[in-house]
Amino acid sequence: MSPSGRGTQFLDEFKEFLAFLKNLWGILAGVSVFFPLSNVLVKVIPLQSLEHDGAFATLTPSLVTTLATITTLFLILWTFSHRSELTALPQRRAIRRRAARSFAAGGLTLVLYLVGYSVTLSNAYAVWGWESQDPRHLLAEVPLLLAYVASFALVTRAFVLLGMIEFFSTERSS
Repeated sequence: MSPSGRGTQFLDEFKEFLAFLKNLWGILAGVSVFFPLSNVLVKVIPLQSLEHDGAFATLTPSLVTTLATITTLFLILWTFSHRSELTALPQRRAIRRRAARSFAAGGLTLVLYLVGYSVTLSNAYAVWGWESQDPRHLLAEVPLLLAYVASFALVTRAFVLLGMIEFFSTERSS
């Protein structure tokens, strides 16, 4: 098959996958993509800057949210590009286990983020003596950024893996 034929096939399959995202698993994956953005509005997970009594002095909440959203969008496309691994029916159980591990790891990184955020918030000025413009804030903020982004990426991966299993099983049965 010519390279342009493979590109067209990829686009056709990707369009089918996007149409599939309208079902339950797809909705859950979609929600996990936009949850970082919605978190800014509903403030379920703390993500405030120092001037709003938060832990972020150098990195802005907008930057953290943007990186989390971009990462989750990239992860959906990356997972879809590895769809050939998901088409083998005997691998369904292994893929479910991967999804469960990914979901658990996402929960764990969220807990690590919350603990790190709380520790940074309570200790940055009073105990560690970091002023608002102190570059040492990055020592706490970069791990917080990584944990925040990883938690959304891992949960998204879990939903997308489960969604891909359903997508390919319904594609085969039709």
